[in-house]
Amino acid sequence: MDGNGPRAQRARRSRAEQRELHERTVRASLRMFAEGGYEALSMRKLAVEVGVPAMSLYRYFPTKAHLVRHIWADLLLRAHREALSALQAAKSASARLAAYLGSWMQYWLDNREHYWVVFAIRDSGRDWVDASGDDAPRPDPWRVLGTLAELVDGCAAERAGSPAHPHVVEALFCKTLGFLTGVIGMASLAKTDVDGLKQSMVAEMVEQVVSDRGVLQLENGGA
Repeated sequence: MDGNGPRAQRARRSRAEQRELHERTVRASLRMFAEGGYEALSMRKLAVEVGVPAMSLYRYFPTKAHLVRHIWADLLLRAHREALSALQAAKSASARLAAYLGSWMQYWLDNREHYWVVFAIRDSGRDWVDASGDDAPRPDPWRVLGTLAELVDGCAAERAGSPAHPHVVEALFCKTLGFLTGVIGMASLAKTDVDGLKQSMVAEMVEQVVSDRGVLQLENGGA
């Protein structure tokens, strides 16, 4: 059968076409999450939504776990890029740290459904765990942690102090997640002055970083 027959293979997608397909897939997946959570996300339904054959989608995302990991990476990158853009107007090291933390948290406050997709999804099926038998995959915010490490080191250099204590970066990250979970997930905080609370949290975290005593308090949970 010649190349014009019904079995002719489709030309391989260009990189631009692959990126466009990935973007459409993420957008459609987020709509499905918003409508029914993880259980509503079906690869076959998603293929119909995106407008490609199911086998084409499986070529890029062999399992639902692969798809969710891609969505996680995409959303984390969006939040990271928004936080990076806030650094342009900040001059001092402490101001840069404050700008990044504030903008990072604001992204999730502005896109609350994205927060639940990344940080609140749970194991919901056998396809969630890789065939290798490894534990269920988890979001990997390595860009965020790497940038926080650079900003924390900048604060230490600015005050001519010793390098940041171990785990201070992870402590900062966990504090932001605690704030977001409390504000986004608890009805009792629905009417709170969220912006004022966020600014207070950021100021407290930065103050704890720029002083040696404060860093120790941060690592000990603020005690």
